[in-house]
Amino acid sequence: MRNRFYFDEIYEVVFIRTHDLLASIAAWFDRWIIAGLAVRGTHGTTELVGRMLRLLQTGNLQTYAFLFALGVAFVLYLALK
Repeated sequence: MRNRFYFDEIYEVVFIRTHDLLASIAAWFDRWIIAGLAVRGTHGTTELVGRMLRLLQTGNLQTYAFLFALGVAFVLYLALK
């Protein structure tokens, strides 16, 4: 009874340290995979594509109609090839 059958020490090794290890693994996964790749990666990709597409906007309707006709001709070329 002097050491309480080492219940506190066994509990700490089995549950507390396992919990702390799993929590640190989950924190790493959340920080680097979820927040890093998924959120920041998607944000960076979307921003880069938006910046590139901004260069194509001219505001000129004739340019848009020409590019549309060029796209239709290209799709027809691929379909009939």
